Amino acid sequence: MTDIGEERPRDGRLLVIGGAEDRTCGTGPLEEFVALSGARDSRIVVVTTATEMPEEVAADYTRVFRRLGVSSVTELRLPHRATADSQAALDVLRRATGVLFSGGDQSRIRGLVGSKVNALLRRRLRGDGLVIAGTSAGATAMGRWMILGGDGHEVSASAVRLGPGLGLLDDVLIDMHFAERGRLPRLLSGIALDTRRLGVGIDEDTAIVVRKCRFDVIGSGVVTVVDADQATVGYADCDDDPMALFQVRLHLLPAGCWFDMEQRKPWFGPLPAEEE
Repeated sequence: MTDIGEERPRDGRLLVIGGAEDRTCGTGPLEEFVALSGARDSRIVVVTTATEMPEEVAADYTRVFRRLGVSSVTELRLPHRATADSQAALDVLRRATGVLFSGGDQSRIRGLVGSKVNALLRRRLRGDGLVIAGTSAGATAMGRWMILGGDGHEVSASAVRLGPGLGLLDDVLIDMHFAERGRLPRLLSGIALDTRRLGVGIDEDTAIVVRKCRFDVIGSGVVTVVDADQATVGYADCDDDPMALFQVRLHLLPAGCWFDMEQRKPWFGPLPAEEE
């Protein structure tokens, strides 16, 4: 039981962005990130592990966040496991109200998986009200498994490469730049390898805001949800050959829709009041 006057643990928020988000300070995903992180009182940390141009990326986001009224913006590079286990990195993240993982190459984020930084982010997300965002490569890293690559027009085992992610969002496989790069076959391929996972493909300048077991959609594009929980998969003899995949449910959610990940049901309108 929580004593009277004792602050109750607060669940954080995940904001998963499909990449190429609007940075002109309109009403897009970055504005929502700042609002959730504390508006002008936000203390934002930009993790630039995924990019080969950390200085340029950090400077770009710093300009955007300062235009949005945030004065405290810190870059955290974490180029390898030792830095992700360092006390200095943990101290920076303990002070943050919002953490943004930039785009780039998601394979660079693998070094953070299982680190002390990873554990701290998980703890603060579950009970300390931290807001964590990821865009492009940083988006797919949010799941327990992330897409590392793959392409092609067929649904096949060789059309997708998976690796362990940061585990901030369970049982969900995320793909980004979704409609713009025609990635439905890649996401279907990843889901066919384990139909218990929910597939979420996010268009550019579009995001999902995760609240407990539900998410709502914001931004200018569409979120594609692939639910193969009741599907039948016919695996091919060769990884390059197409699979058979029956009875897959596909949902298209523009801004203003939300999705219940436990019941696996989409809905129109805002989240119920108790979820806000």
